[in-house]
Amino acid sequence: MTPGGSKKQNILPAISRILVATDFSPQAEMALKWARRLADQFGARIVLLHVVDVCALGAAGFALVGPGALPAMLTEAQREMQRWQEMVPDAEVLIREGEPRPLIVDAALELKCQLIVMGTHGRSGLAHLLMGSVAEYVVRYSRVPVLTVRRH
Repeated sequence: MTPGGSKKQNILPAISRILVATDFSPQAEMALKWARRLADQFGARIVLLHVVDVCALGAAGFALVGPGALPAMLTEAQREMQRWQEMVPDAEVLIREGEPRPLIVDAALELKCQLIVMGTHGRSGLAHLLMGSVAEYVVRYSRVPVLTVRRH
């Protein structure tokens, strides 16, 4: 009770859209299972998002991977996303190009999602230092709640 005797209400937003950010890994597939269960419980729609990491091309040295690398990555992303859409036929599907960390955070707001669900690889030490963590960035900077899912 607040001073004066009235109850202060904390009203949580209804969950109608759940963003599932995927790199098509086994961890991401586990996150999709969680998202499907939550979507069923809340009557929410799933939005599948994959970001083709063009920054990885630069890190690998574009001269080494060649000019056909980006179209090949996009073709592979579309193929994988079709497979994922078979698992969730009514999902909205998006493939974007860029740096995954900020694109996932921005997409959740742009697409009016109330929850982000994503897998985490659980790397630590040198692997975490060298590769960073997309999930850690999203948890830290997202204004939308984030559920991270480890495979084990």
